[in-house]
Amino acid sequence: MSSPNQPERVEHRAERRYQVAATPDQVWQAIATAEGISSWMVPTRLDPRVGGEISFDLGEITSTGTVTDHTPTRRFAYQEPWPIADRADEVPAGMLAWFDRIGVPLSEVYDDLRLVTPIATEFLIEATSGGSCVIRIVTSAYGSGADWENEFFAEMVASTIPIWDGLAAHFAGAVQP
Repeated sequence: MSSPNQPERVEHRAERRYQVAATPDQVWQAIATAEGISSWMVPTRLDPRVGGEISFDLGEITSTGTVTDHTPTRRFAYQEPWPIADRADEVPAGMLAWFDRIGVPLSEVYDDLRLVTPIATEFLIEATSGGSCVIRIVTSAYGSGADWENEFFAEMVASTIPIWDGLAAHFAGAVQP
């Protein structure tokens, strides 16, 4: 329940699980090293420690976040801000076009941004029998529930799932349970 001073938060969440024919160490190398992430996602820079920086080169923009958990062979997590620049004149052209397409003025977006939490992503590794693992990937954020926010998160997830599927495909015998 929200109070007059604390607006209600809406959760945005996506989760995917993959069973892969790999050891926890092999999965760790793919999800928690710059070289590993770059091989299945996008060019990435990573300072592999809690509080370290993680940066993804998305072409038009670079998304930079902070590592929030770095527990070898078990859990790797980071959070990154919503990809909206602090100043309207710094918003990438592609984002401006997207907001224009959905009919949302940037002033509305900036009002809502004070209510959103960073986008958090975590990778959990669980060893299973026969030298395989389950990788569980969760990405989530809390926000105001504004239409633009819901649409952005839904589009982000739709474009991210094939990337996550690519991670699973790195390992022979990948199966989504």
